[in-house]
Amino acid sequence: MRILQKDAHQAGHRSAQPSLRSGAENLNCDEWRAFQATDKREVVEAVPQWTWLQRLGFRLLFTIAGGSVIVTGGVMLLVTVYAGVVHAGGGRYPFEPAIWVLAQIGSYLTRGRGVDITRSPAGDVLWTWCFQLGWTVVALLITAVWTAMDRRRPNYRSLAASLLVFARFSLALVMIYYGVGKVIPVQMGYMALPHHQLQLVGDTGLFATLWDFVGASEPYSVAIGLVELLSGVFLLWNRTWLLGALFAVIATTQIFLLNLTYDVPVKLVSGQLFLVAIGITSPYWSNLARVVFNRGETRPVQLWPPLGSGAPLLRRTGVVAKFGAAAMLLAIAGPGGVMAYAAYHTPSSTLDGVWCATSFTVDGRESNLNDTSPQPWTNVAITDRKSVPGHGVVMFVSQVPSGYTTRWHLKIDGDRLELRKRLADSTQMVLFATQPDKNRLILVGEVDGRRVEGTFERRFMERSKSSFRLISPPIPMESVW
Repeated sequence: MRILQKDAHQAGHRSAQPSLRSGAENLNCDEWRAFQATDKREVVEAVPQWTWLQRLGFRLLFTIAGGSVIVTGGVMLLVTVYAGVVHAGGGRYPFEPAIWVLAQIGSYLTRGRGVDITRSPAGDVLWTWCFQLGWTVVALLITAVWTAMDRRRPNYRSLAASLLVFARFSLALVMIYYGVGKVIPVQMGYMALPHHQLQLVGDTGLFATLWDFVGASEPYSVAIGLVELLSGVFLLWNRTWLLGALFAVIATTQIFLLNLTYDVPVKLVSGQLFLVAIGITSPYWSNLARVVFNRGETRPVQLWPPLGSGAPLLRRTGVVAKFGAAAMLLAIAGPGGVMAYAAYHTPSSTLDGVWCATSFTVDGRESNLNDTSPQPWTNVAITDRKSVPGHGVVMFVSQVPSGYTTRWHLKIDGDRLELRKRLADSTQMVLFATQPDKNRLILVGEVDGRRVEGTFERRFMERSKSSFRLISPPIPMESVW
């Protein structure tokens, strides 16, 4: 019976269709045009109309914030990838002419004169702030022109969706890059190098204190690196990108807070990353608030389609581009990190290590604590780790009785040690090293025009005895204060 009812219903449906078509066919030309116009008006009325204030706000967001995303996710990564060229002093930053123009705009507005584009690993130097101000001024002009030329557009949904996608992928690449640098503990892994182990804690700046704190514990470095790396990987997939964004909010909040409070010179960049991580979660703010405050049920979120989402070829190209860029980044950062880690932990000679003086003479006379020219070296540290080409570290640090340290760039040529304050300087001091055995060292040379000779024994730092212990030994109460 049900089958018959179903067949009768389908038959009735089929019989009704010709009548609709025949009714339309009976319309004359004027009536058909009126019918089409009515249909189009209904479609136009269905398109959401943004207010002029919403449209203006989005234009400002797109020009100012979108430009910052490009700088943070694009230029910063390119600068990092080409850091070797820039560090050598002979290279140029990517897009340096445009960067220079924008920096001059900001500098003249605030200082009345230009600013030099200096090569520096720091991200908070003067020209970067001037550059950001210059871009903001240009973005305001772009917004003004855009507003004058595009007044009738009902909304910018597709453009807003495209900005979200671009910000999401840019953040993903940055998080992957820096996550790899911590999962393979090299970004802050300098604590493994002898020349970083002599400076007194009280003489260590906030920046170096933070780097030493993270680098002193490789498991902690790996843990925070995994959060960054996973957030970047999750951001690449449509099904997991919200989870990746929440991970990124946690990671960038910690990074930005530490950079602010420990005076790490990348506050501007880390602040931008934090804002990007917060911003891309905006479609889910209402649901997140309902969960946090236990107010009602969450509602499905239908994201707006970005530009070109209806073109299969363009969509496939975007998928290939995002995963290709991530793979290329991993191919650069992964092997580079492994080689750097191997270099940091592989001494190239028995000179490498921290050495404690057992005697120190000046012009054949035993030196004492009151000598000033030169002061005796109570400890020296030699870093000779150049087993991996391109990642070698060769440094010399001397420490005087007051605890102050002096760092030198070092060139080892057999038993000859050439010291200079900067790599570009000529040789400023020459020492000759001999080793009766691997745990003893004799240094002879000329310091401040006087002949010095020091005998040293290898010193094993207390940190090398530290390890993870689930059950700790008793700690005397008086040692707490």
